[in-house]
Amino acid sequence: MLLRGMDIYFEIANKDILVDLLLEEGYDDFYFFPCKRYSAGAFLISAEEQVSARRDFGLFRLFLHETEAVVLAAAIKKELKDKTIRILINEQKEL
Repeated sequence: MLLRGMDIYFEIANKDILVDLLLEEGYDDFYFFPCKRYSAGAFLISAEEQVSARRDFGLFRLFLHETEAVVLAAAIKKELKDKTIRILINEQKEL
């Protein structure tokens, strides 16, 4: 079965909003990974972030069909339109 891996990178403060959105949209099988975003000082807000050059982010990973991924990505971008978020999809093949 050909599925798409959908990775959603977001500021950790938006985790609960995204969980609620995923559940409301009927997605109840996904993975969460805490991660850090390393970037230039202009993207970092707090003094701690500027010293360490990193910011707390999260990653949700889902496996779904491409049409579902496109629809879900649009819903997420609409909900979090003013937030830092990055959505990537890639081809997955279950063995």
